[in-house]
Amino acid sequence: MAQEISILMLGGKRCGKTTVLASMYGQINKALAGTPLSISRSEETGRELEAARAAIQEKLNDFDVPLTRVEVDDNPTSAMKKYSFQLSLGSSNTIPFAIYDIPGEWLTDNHQDQVKALISQSSVIIIAIDTPYLFAKMTDKGYGIYHEEYNKPLEIANFFKNSLSVDEIRDRMILFVPIKCERYYHLTHTPQLNVSGRDYMQELVDAIGCGYRDLLMYLKSTPALINGCTMAITPILSAGGIDFVHFRTDSQTGRVVSLYQKPEFLREYEQGYTPKFCEQPMVYILTYILMKELADKKSQADSKMFKASTVPQLEGVVETLRKKIKRNVGYFAEDGFYIIQNPREI
Repeated sequence: MAQEISILMLGGKRCGKTTVLASMYGQINKALAGTPLSISRSEETGRELEAARAAIQEKLNDFDVPLTRVEVDDNPTSAMKKYSFQLSLGSSNTIPFAIYDIPGEWLTDNHQDQVKALISQSSVIIIAIDTPYLFAKMTDKGYGIYHEEYNKPLEIANFFKNSLSVDEIRDRMILFVPIKCERYYHLTHTPQLNVSGRDYMQELVDAIGCGYRDLLMYLKSTPALINGCTMAITPILSAGGIDFVHFRTDSQTGRVVSLYQKPEFLREYEQGYTPKFCEQPMVYILTYILMKELADKKSQADSKMFKASTVPQLEGVVETLRKKIKRNVGYFAEDGFYIIQNPREI
């Protein structure tokens, strides 16, 4: 049986990672159109993702009542979740594909050995960023007042620097994935709201540079990491028809929660559950993994996935996927997409 492709997902509690995965899966096969690749899900994963999609859609239905504001965060969990998929190339090559979602506190409690083991088997690490906590109520540090508490950037950076060797993290893709970006995307692209002509999505890239400065500086600190770690920012609109409006403090728990409302001036086809860019992280991931596979085959290293006879097919898939990647043009981040470090030239 082929070796499993593993992806590790890090991020704070209740940031909506399951909803993100539901939206990613819902759009990825559209992005794979025109290639012999396809992704299917296990029965259990299908149930979980469908439940997450239905839950967010139900909350969006609340917007039918004027002036309604809702909290859309997922329920927190203290357990690791594994989402199982199958990646198929034509009819004869099927590879197990899994995304692991771990609680943020595992980086600092007695689960650190498990996290190290997951990183060692993972080709890609996704750092999910709750965008309002990063980008609202900005401080002179260049990021929001609640970012450190809720997105856990210091815990993530310290784990990379203090618990992992260079060899344990080199030759990985690390994706910074801001989720719930709707408000800032809509502000950028709605002239009635953006009277000053600001590019909020470019500003979001700058906020990630400040909010994750310690981790980014470390991953650029040695030639082995510079030449080994591929890093990119791939924002997504997790639900589409929502806009962050403000924070409130829960009177019982003291937790600061984000509230959302129906966006202004959206065209009809953008309203409701209309995720956007959710396929992009997976397009990045598949491009990276397949380019690694091709490099291994060309160097005659042991093949971990596909048969040697598939090389022409893989080359065609990579060429198609690279054309579908949203990326920066020079220093300009198109809709917030920015490749920070690109040793494999994806």
